[in-house]
Amino acid sequence: MGHPIPRIPQTSDDPSRRAADRARLLERVAAGLAHEGKNPLHNMVLHLQLMSDKLPGREPRIEKHLAALRDGIARVDALLRAFGEFASPEHLPPDLAAAAARALHLFAHEARRANVQFHSRLPEALMVRSESVALGDLVAHALVASIEFAHDGGQVNLSAEPRGPDAVLELRSQGGNAHREQALPYLDAARSLAPEAACELSIETPAAGGARLSLSFQQLR
Repeated sequence: MGHPIPRIPQTSDDPSRRAADRARLLERVAAGLAHEGKNPLHNMVLHLQLMSDKLPGREPRIEKHLAALRDGIARVDALLRAFGEFASPEHLPPDLAAAAARALHLFAHEARRANVQFHSRLPEALMVRSESVALGDLVAHALVASIEFAHDGGQVNLSAEPRGPDAVLELRSQGGNAHREQALPYLDAARSLAPEAACELSIETPAAGGARLSLSFQQLR
């Protein structure tokens, strides 16, 4: 008959426990979505190529539609890849530039919804001495906070570069109508994650508006 499963104390009235339980499920759903979504995308790419090969001498308007399909598939593929890496970053290298590019992909909709423009200048790679999970989460929280500080028509300028032995990611928010209260939880999360990510974090929020976040790490050479 098997062994009875011990009854777990009721905790449904604990919001933090419910949030943690849901986050655990969402992490698995995200990883599965990113993996499973790639199969139909790759299938569409294959059939699009086969269709292109069977339409020699096609009209310019047909070529325009095919190019739009290729572009759309590539964008969804890049988004799913970023989504999967964010959901399961444990085996990723600690690449500050890649973490920033991934956050830009994932929160592009958030920026459009807030009427915020991104301007980024990132190297192909910038390896740092950090832990990949904390690094990705820290950069994401910093970016969302920056969006809130540039809400309603502002912009976020994001750049990463080596500075001597260090690697620095800077996010500057300007213009718009700063939503300071909405930004605070993300700033608090960034402050909490900084030690775990081996990051020296600087946050400036001038009374005149905007914000400047600087994330400094030791380079990994």
